[in-house]
Amino acid sequence: MGGREVVGLIAGAGRLPVLLATAAKSRGHSVVAVIVEGDGSALAGVVDASYRAGFGEMRRIIDLFTSRGVRRVLFAGRVSRARMVGEGDEVFRERVQRLGNRGDQMVFQQVGVEMLSQAGIDVASPFEFVGHLRVDEGILTSRAPTDSEWEDVRVGMRLARAVSALDLGQTVVLKHGIVLAVEAAEGTDEAIRRGGSYAQGVAVAKAARPHQDQRFDIPAVGLQTIETMVGVRAAVLAVEAGGTLLLDRDECLALADRSGITIVGVPLSS
Repeated sequence: MGGREVVGLIAGAGRLPVLLATAAKSRGHSVVAVIVEGDGSALAGVVDASYRAGFGEMRRIIDLFTSRGVRRVLFAGRVSRARMVGEGDEVFRERVQRLGNRGDQMVFQQVGVEMLSQAGIDVASPFEFVGHLRVDEGILTSRAPTDSEWEDVRVGMRLARAVSALDLGQTVVLKHGIVLAVEAAEGTDEAIRRGGSYAQGVAVAKAARPHQDQRFDIPAVGLQTIETMVGVRAAVLAVEAGGTLLLDRDECLALADRSGITIVGVPLSS
């Protein structure tokens, strides 16, 4: 969509909300953020207005956006999946309870997107604004994986795609083909810490769902991911090429190189 508009941002924790807001502002748009997780301090100097709402307080979120003339919104940032248990306003909770499948994608599509759409608000994909952050295919760092690590990359990506297909999480941690952790509600970083507590030199594989809705929960890795891997002395990060965002690319690659971590973009067909 061309021209200046007021873009809404439902912001969780992490760097992606800031990068998205910055990209939207660079195109001449105004940005109105509603912060649902994290302190939001990094957004303060970027967006035109920011508010805070509880997770699932959809009526408040919609009222805030419509009062500012928002007709398109972006979802970005980490939000604990555990917050779907018992949080949100009455309408949100009732709609979630009616769902047979309460995975992230189903809740997002059948509750979040539907309620926004009924209020005349569309949901855009972050790729529209930060598509340049997509991970390329191949080895991104100076060190290539060893033969054993390549085998863990192949096995790990296959398992990560299977886990993502079940809408459990996106990340698997393994070594020598033995799975040490599978991401669930705790998130990627905690899964890495848990898996890395069993062995040094683990491989971390992260993948999108087979039919990923590109408006929501796009796989993303950034400096915090690499710092977590450094903390457990992990060896390899494998992510889906083209479908994963690499935030703060230069800083991530520099830290990975200093720490002996290799980062690999794996094509979907592998």
